[in-house]
Amino acid sequence: MVSNRRIGERVFVGATELTWKPVVNTGAGPVGAQRALLMNLSVTGAGLFGPTYPWVRVNDMMIIGFNNARAVVDVRRVSPTDDPDLRYYRVEFISMDAAFEAEVYEVLGRGRTSDPTL
Repeated sequence: MVSNRRIGERVFVGATELTWKPVVNTGAGPVGAQRALLMNLSVTGAGLFGPTYPWVRVNDMMIIGFNNARAVVDVRRVSPTDDPDLRYYRVEFISMDAAFEAEVYEVLGRGRTSDPTL
């Protein structure tokens, strides 16, 4: 069972484009960053739609990028979607550079509407 260590509420941010790539390139997928869509965010993690990679599994570490800022995340859940080329990933932040952390707190500070379905 995967524990939920979320400290703050998850805030709906809409479809915000970011980059997504594995920490370690195993050669099992495309080289370089792929696009993903950030959908919701908390101080401890996020939910995003990303391409279907057969090699991205629970406990894999990925690097996400947004506005020239980077964070390393641990994939905690992977859910299929109606689109066979897209999965929904719930990730937990492992580390963030200062610029990414500032972006997270800026988004959370805007007080966007929380999605009650999360």
